[in-house]
Amino acid sequence: MTIREIARLAGVSPSAVSIAINNGKGISDETRRHILQVVKENNYKVPKTRKSSKRHRFVLVKYLDHGLGVEENQGFITSIVDQIEAECRRYSYDLQMINCNGETAKNTLENIMQNPPEGVILIATEMLEISYKMLDLITVPIVILDNGIKYKNIDTVVMANEHIGYNATDYLYNLGHRDISYFKTSRQMHNCDERYEGYLKRMRELNLPIKPPVLLTASLKGAYHDMKKQLSNGSFKPKGAAVADNDTIAIGAIKAMQEAGYKVPEDVSVIGVDDIPFGAVTMPALTTMRINREALGTLTVEIIRKRIQNPTWPGMHIEVVGELIERGSTRQA
Repeated sequence: MTIREIARLAGVSPSAVSIAINNGKGISDETRRHILQVVKENNYKVPKTRKSSKRHRFVLVKYLDHGLGVEENQGFITSIVDQIEAECRRYSYDLQMINCNGETAKNTLENIMQNPPEGVILIATEMLEISYKMLDLITVPIVILDNGIKYKNIDTVVMANEHIGYNATDYLYNLGHRDISYFKTSRQMHNCDERYEGYLKRMRELNLPIKPPVLLTASLKGAYHDMKKQLSNGSFKPKGAAVADNDTIAIGAIKAMQEAGYKVPEDVSVIGVDDIPFGAVTMPALTTMRINREALGTLTVEIIRKRIQNPTWPGMHIEVVGELIERGSTRQA
């Protein structure tokens, strides 16, 4: 039997069970008695508690499937991790960082719980729904970063992806564009899928024609080579405007279109998402929806701190909206 099973039987959160069996603070005496009674009735064996320490310890786990969303996005995730590290230093928390993939994730999470930290931060950009079940292995406060984990009562900090895709499309429409394509990653990632849903929603509201998305690998070289192929075989002809899943895809696609003789923004306007540093120095500089990485990192640490202090609060889902940064890759139609 696990802490989560005890929590379900007692009708409380796993964090509340952990507090009760470790004689911690943060729950009422009545709740504590109720939980301990359920523990006793089910002959639950309380696991060994970690050694006491003056400093709190968090574990940050980067889940990698293909690496395109985490490692190939030109430092976007790295800058969020930098902010998480800065916040942990500010509060005198120790931060341990671990990488895992689909094959090693279960063992990684089990090993973490052998010596449980105060909290776990999971960067789940590339995690798909089929892997969500293994999150039950974590019985300490956990915050999921960059994946909404819909329909689960778990704390998350994400970008407002549908809102971002919607607003990017609306921006191009307000420039006078009516032929608006979508450059989409060829690998499934929840945040990109949600951005595409925002694009589709606005296109339908505007009663504009929707073409199949242009599928591109989510790396600079991959998007460049994929776009070159589509231009050479005639499956895509640049015109009007395009929303890209992220800046990396946008920059790779623009380079291929320019080499094929198309001009940006004269022939096609392009807007990306993220505002990676490289986008500001491309020719032309890339219009984008900026995502505030400092906010994402700061909120992640703040949410896990709140969860430790208030284990019985309901799950919290925090969304950070995008900010339009207008540069040279878009213009009036």
